[in-house]
Amino acid sequence: MFIFRSNGNYIGFVHNNNIFSRDGEYLGWIENSIVWGRDGNFRGQLKQISNNYYVLNNRLTIPPLPRIPKIAPLPPLPPPPPLNTLPIMLPIGFVDGF
Repeated sequence: MFIFRSNGNYIGFVHNNNIFSRDGEYLGWIENSIVWGRDGNFRGQLKQISNNYYVLNNRLTIPPLPRIPKIAPLPPLPPPPPLNTLPIMLPIGFVDGF
C-alpha cells in the first residue's frame, strides 16, 4: 500500500502495519487505522480516497494520548515508487499527518 500527501506527492509505503518513507526510513506504525509516528505521537488516520491512501489529521478534534514508541523494525526493500497522483481537497480542519 502506497501513502500520498494531499498535494499528490508519494511519501511512502506500508509494510506489516509499519509506515516507511519512499527511501525505507521508518516513519511509524498503524493500529486500527490510527497512525502513530516513530516517536509515539498521533499523526492521523489512514484514509482511502478513491484508490489512494493518505494519513490525515483532523486538527479540530482532540488527539489521543501519545503511545510508547516501538522499536523500529528492519526496513524492507522499498518497492518501486508509484507516480505522484492528483491533489485532493481536504475538508476544513484536516491536514496531512506526514
